[in-house]
Amino acid sequence: MIVAELSMIPMGTGTSASKYVRAVHQVLRESGLKFVPGPMCTVVEAGSMAEIFKVAERADEVLTGMGVGRIITSVKIDHRMDKEISIETKMGAIKE
Repeated sequence: MIVAELSMIPMGTGTSASKYVRAVHQVLRESGLKFVPGPMCTVVEAGSMAEIFKVAERADEVLTGMGVGRIITSVKIDHRMDKEISIETKMGAIKE
């Protein structure tokens, strides 16, 4: 499993981005990928990097369709080969 951090910033749309964040979360729901929203980014779990980039590309299309003229996208990927990881295992590793 791959755990990725996804952040998409719509430029030139004003100070509130909540409707764009909701639109990206709808794309994630439709994709079937597991995701956890956070205050500054969304964490996504997928079986391959291709799935991560496919959902990011679809979200970009949706934001563009909403009239966004510029989107800054950041993706940080944790792809471990030595053991299976998930959002839960990563969170469990930091619990006291």
